[in-house]
Amino acid sequence: MSHRRAVALVLLSAVGFGSMALFAKAAYASGVNPSTLLALRFVLASALLAPVVWLKDWRLPRGRALAGYVLMGCLYTAQAQSYFNALLYASSGLVGMLLYVYPVLVTVLALLLGWEKMDGRRLALMLLATCGMAVTLGGQLQGRPAGIVLALLAAGIYAVYILLGNRLARVRQDPHPLAACVVILATAAAANTLLALWRGVALPGSAQGWLAVAAIALFCTAMAIACFLSGVKIIGAAQSSILSTLEPVVTLGIGVAMLHESVSASQLLGGAMVLVAVVLLARRPQPRTAALARGAAAV
Repeated sequence: MSHRRAVALVLLSAVGFGSMALFAKAAYASGVNPSTLLALRFVLASALLAPVVWLKDWRLPRGRALAGYVLMGCLYTAQAQSYFNALLYASSGLVGMLLYVYPVLVTVLALLLGWEKMDGRRLALMLLATCGMAVTLGGQLQGRPAGIVLALLAAGIYAVYILLGNRLARVRQDPHPLAACVVILATAAAANTLLALWRGVALPGSAQGWLAVAAIALFCTAMAIACFLSGVKIIGAAQSSILSTLEPVVTLGIGVAMLHESVSASQLLGGAMVLVAVVLLARRPQPRTAALARGAAAV
């Protein structure tokens, strides 16, 4: 595969992940609730990717590695629940921007755990991101406090998820990324199905709603994950992470163009400050499993 094609695949994955909010809003309009939507999303995505793993004869993780990926699936469930519920209370652009503080939170947690060392560059970038968040939240927002809290909770859970993926990179087993993703997705499918049964199943009430669910499962999950993992093998995790910052830009653009959401100048400025910090933080080597985690759980 050429470098240009790999870049195109990673960008396509960012478009897939970034457009998820649009389809979620369409699904909600048809009467589906977040837990049912997520159950359908992960069941369908798992059903699509599992045969690929079986046909390629890629072995699933076992033992300690399997337990780790199951735990990642549980964290994925909590992160997705937070994100998709946040969309009920805030604009897709605001939720997308708030979610993208997760690389900064990863750095903060890694420093607190002693896994990384503080230096002037990291400190400056963290301050830039913090100021960007303050500018974003200090302006005119299109969302209720519940949506802001849930979006930030999704970012925090995602940061823990990424750190767990980094630790799993030290396990001797080295499964194919897509095989590990199937374990994560299957765990999320089971967990979200139980949540849907507990909270009450609410299926889409229209063909448009079912098409939105199918788009989330096929385009925004299965295809986006496959494209990201295919591209990252060629261009590496660092460049892939930088290219993936297209995701919140897509979410914001779709929100304004298709969902008629408004965006203030302070929100744009604050979001730009956060994305600059994220891009510069991404310009350092990342473990292989960190890339796997990014591909599996971009909301």
